[in-house]
Amino acid sequence: MGYALFANRKLFLHNMEFILQQKMDSIMRAEQSMLTFSANITDGKVTIEELADDPQNFYNYMTFLEGSDAFKEMADEDGGMGTTVSEIGNMAYETDQSEAYLAAMANLLDTSVGEIYAQQECKKVEAEQQRLEMEKKKIETQLTAVQNEMQAVEDAEGRAIEQATPKYSGVGN
Repeated sequence: MGYALFANRKLFLHNMEFILQQKMDSIMRAEQSMLTFSANITDGKVTIEELADDPQNFYNYMTFLEGSDAFKEMADEDGGMGTTVSEIGNMAYETDQSEAYLAAMANLLDTSVGEIYAQQECKKVEAEQQRLEMEKKKIETQLTAVQNEMQAVEDAEGRAIEQATPKYSGVGN
């Protein structure tokens, strides 16, 4: 009867260990995904190649692009850069009205504002990475506890087998 209890507990602990390992793997995949996303948005732009190479982050890229566009349009006092971009655009137009100059200034502004927005988004990604790191430490602690309990159950099982086995005292005793 005792063997069945030990076997049942060991099965439960093996299942718990498996579940915790799965959670750990999931967190590690999420961390890797975030690192890729963060690296790809650092320049403030998302290219077709980046989208194609990282399809699991497609939603994040679309959210980034929508947020970036809104950031460029939103007034400065509302947390965007629309007012600044508009003022710089007006100054550029007053300085030189040639198409080449205005196109170059628009490209420069777009790149600069995109990088500023990307820095803000990267801070959000870093906060999420810290949250995942804390979750990973919590799971590591649980995993260690399960492994320690598994060792204790195996030790108790070994002692129970040793005590249940009849001892042979030798010939003639």
